[in-house]
Amino acid sequence: MAGWRYNEVSANPQAPFGLPQDSVSTIGSITLQDFGAPGPGDYNQWTYGYRDVATKVMGRHNIKFGGELTRLYYLNIQPASARPSYNFFNIWDFLNDAPQSESGQFNPATGTPSAARQDDRENIWGFFVQDDYRVAPSFTLNLGLRYNYFGALYAKQGDMFDVQFGSGAAMLTGLSMRRGGSAWTPQKLNFGPEFGFAWNPAALNSKLVLRGGFGLNYNQYEIALSSNNYSNPGITIPANFTIPTPASPPNPGILYATATNVHSLYGYPSNPAVITTGATAFGPNGLPTTGTTTLTAFPQNMATEYLEHFSLETEYNAGFRNVVSLGYSASLSRHTLFQYDENAVASVHSIPLNPSVDGLLVIGNNGSANYNSMIATVRHQMDHGFQVEADFNWAKSLDTSSAPYVFQDYPYDPGLSYGPSDYNVGKLFKIFGMWQPVFFHGGHSWAEKIVGGWNLSGDFNIHTGFPWTPTYPLPGNLYSAGGTIYGNIYSSLLPSAYLGGAGHNTSNSAYKSGPGVGNGVNVNFPNAATATGTAYFAPPTYTLGPAFPATGGATPQPPGIDRNSLQGPGYKAVNATLSKTFGMPKLREGAGLEIRADAFNLFNNLDFDPTSVSNTITNTNFGQATSALGGRIMTLQANFNF
Repeated sequence: MAGWRYNEVSANPQAPFGLPQDSVSTIGSITLQDFGAPGPGDYNQWTYGYRDVATKVMGRHNIKFGGELTRLYYLNIQPASARPSYNFFNIWDFLNDAPQSESGQFNPATGTPSAARQDDRENIWGFFVQDDYRVAPSFTLNLGLRYNYFGALYAKQGDMFDVQFGSGAAMLTGLSMRRGGSAWTPQKLNFGPEFGFAWNPAALNSKLVLRGGFGLNYNQYEIALSSNNYSNPGITIPANFTIPTPASPPNPGILYATATNVHSLYGYPSNPAVITTGATAFGPNGLPTTGTTTLTAFPQNMATEYLEHFSLETEYNAGFRNVVSLGYSASLSRHTLFQYDENAVASVHSIPLNPSVDGLLVIGNNGSANYNSMIATVRHQMDHGFQVEADFNWAKSLDTSSAPYVFQDYPYDPGLSYGPSDYNVGKLFKIFGMWQPVFFHGGHSWAEKIVGGWNLSGDFNIHTGFPWTPTYPLPGNLYSAGGTIYGNIYSSLLPSAYLGGAGHNTSNSAYKSGPGVGNGVNVNFPNAATATGTAYFAPPTYTLGPAFPATGGATPQPPGIDRNSLQGPGYKAVNATLSKTFGMPKLREGAGLEIRADAFNLFNNLDFDPTSVSNTITNTNFGQATSALGGRIMTLQANFNF
């Protein structure tokens, strides 16, 4: 069992949560902030796991089998919404309990302010069988099969509202909201085989080991993503009753009241006007009858994300406590996260939009990724208080999208966004060392505790830069103006072609160069200062989509370059730690005082922030990094262990 919870309501029983939050517009030339206790919050997330594994040894077979059940508990709640908010024209209205407006989130059936509590649940089942078969003293086979079932998210109270798409051309105009049940129908046949081997040939005096394997693993949706449907309409309705001017008659919808207990958050009375409004707040399809709304949806038949991984490694004991290894690791991922606004996709395909839904976030899984890496390691194991390890990694990672809440420019075709991952690092070299000197041996343990106890460690990291993407800005939303979630999220495209002539220098000095630095000319894009980045990349052709809810915007010109096609500035840093421990065995065994100094980026090397590269091709500083990562940081601390 693991998790955390923090309930600011129960932790503050003295807080006057039974009093509403009030604000006064003006008091002469003074503007007051809200009256009333702020917040509160209520956070509760737990994971419960049940597992049992059995082992049976049969000759040269070591067989394991077992199963597990994982239950995820995730609380969605807005305690601050459980009390209404009031505004007053002036201090006299406040003193006379005559508010100008009442607003808040209310239960449409009862008319009471609501915290919209939703206890989300998810169940994950797993079973496996594994056989470690010692074919020969120097050769072992590992064979296994695992089954996983990742249940869909559901709410304990049955108050989860999920999007049910219509069919055909009425996919959006015919959609409806379903209350209760699971957020999607999960895939069931998630069988993942595993295979591995290890060979230690006796002919080489058992100094060499060859290992390899293949596996197919399934993975779940992050509950932090899948619980986004909590914001779908249905649990509560917003209400706002207002008096336009001080001279206007009272609004009968305003109910100014406190809770039954000044410390109770959930004791506010029902507002009859909300019940009247709530009776007609939603249509037969579950959508609001007035205004527009945004929705979060999932594919109704959800394929499980899976990863195929491959590995092959050889390790050689070179003697004198030195070990050398060379390995290859690769993976192929399918059904990875790819988020998009369905309104944008529908607009491209001329599918009619729903005039009540101005944004439809789909948390889909039609993305893909792959990774290939060669890893070389030389390691000197601890000897006379010293050890060192050096690693070189030559890798490439590709995907259609690298992070949640990122919207790629071509939502209708994930393949057009396929390119190097945002975190792709082509070459990385790292060396780590540690020295723990011993000054006194034998019977001088007391002297060693005073003079010894030193530990010096450090690492040197150098790697090629993260990739970045040249983009062309659009004057508005490409697919449906004013009808996409999170505003103009589709307001850029990739260039239609690379025109040539750019440099490939990834040094700090190259990315530092440009307007305001030296001669003002960028090393890689010298013509950008006068002709912008369009001297190197051609703008795409496009037609802005019509105003929401109209559809039929032309499909933009396909990109002429890959996403993340340019390599950013490299990274280099040295980190070091020096510590001294003073042993205090008379207190208790292991007791002591440790004084420690840490230095990050010890030599204060300049490393640019890879996200600060000016990537808009219409900019005159195109290709210039505009900010740096942190410089040298040093910390000093003391720890007393007893």
